[in-house]
Amino acid sequence: MKLFDNIKLIEELKELQEKGIHKNYLGTIVKMEGDIYTVSFYNPKNLGEYAFAKVDKKYLSFVFRPHEKIIAEAQEFIENVDMEKHVSLTECDVEELDAVELIVEDSKYARHGVHKGDRGCVISTYAIDNHWEIIFSERGTGKDIAQISVDRKDFIIIDKF
Repeated sequence: MKLFDNIKLIEELKELQEKGIHKNYLGTIVKMEGDIYTVSFYNPKNLGEYAFAKVDKKYLSFVFRPHEKIIAEAQEFIENVDMEKHVSLTECDVEELDAVELIVEDSKYARHGVHKGDRGCVISTYAIDNHWEIIFSERGTGKDIAQISVDRKDFIIIDKF
C-alpha cells in the first residue's frame, strides 16, 4: 500500500470502535510511519464527516489507487487540515423510514411550510453533513407538506422503523 491509497478496515478494533470507526469503513492513507498508517476514515452514514486514526497496516486492505489529480487535491487538503480536530465519527441513530418530529421553529424550514411539531419520515439511508432528507406530511390527511434536508439536532425520532 502507498500514500493516498484507498483502503478498508478489515477487523473491528476496540480503540477505533470507541471513535465510531468500524469494520468495513473506507478511508485514505495520509501518513505512513513504518507499519502504522494514519488513515482518514469516512462515515458511510454521514457523508462529509471524516476522522483520522492510526492503524497497523495488518488491519487494512487495499481497495484502489485514486487518479493522480485526486491525489494532488488530497495532498493539498491534508496540508491544511488540523487532524487533532477530527478524531472520531458520529454514531448515527437515524435509519431510513424512521418517524421524526421537528423540535425547532426556524425560517429555513418555515419557508417550506414546515414548523415545530410537524412530523415526517426519513427517506435517506445516510446524512450529508449531518442533514437527513425528510418528507413532512399533514397530520390526519397524510398530504405531503415538503421534502427537505433537516439538521440532526433539529428533530427527534418518535418511532423507529
